[in-house]
Amino acid sequence: MTDLYAAEPSAFWDPTPKARPTPGRHDIILLDSCIWIYLFEDHPQYAPLIDTMLRQWARESASLISSELSLVEIKTVPLRHGDESIAVEYQLYLNNFPGFFLMPIERAILNHAARLRARYRFKTPDAIIIATGLERGATLAVTNDLAWRNLIEIEVLCLADLPEGRATR
Repeated sequence: MTDLYAAEPSAFWDPTPKARPTPGRHDIILLDSCIWIYLFEDHPQYAPLIDTMLRQWARESASLISSELSLVEIKTVPLRHGDESIAVEYQLYLNNFPGFFLMPIERAILNHAARLRARYRFKTPDAIIIATGLERGATLAVTNDLAWRNLIEIEVLCLADLPEGRATR
């Protein structure tokens, strides 16, 4: 029987960081939980932008990663509303999204997260997600959390900073 709650990647994940062959191109991209939440909830401002970015990264064969901790954040609202089927649907979508990998939380990630919390005063979930990307060789982090812009260890793209992501007036 298939475990719908298993967060197993759909393909083998090679943890070896890869050098960027083309300046400005990112082979490993960290996605914050909010990226999936905006997409799943069809956010009017961000969902179309995220869809465009995901299609572009798929064409570039980029590896998209996040921490298994993102499952907690992504599934909370449907479960709070008693909608187990939506939570399962989100899980299946993530498990089967081409080129997307949910990374397990390991000791090295937790140690790195502690250093990030100490340096930047991030909340624990953010520190774990960011540390996951750094430990797995991500060169770009995509979020809408403005606090992430303070990171010097990784390039950060905030949706709100993009012209398409700014609220229309």
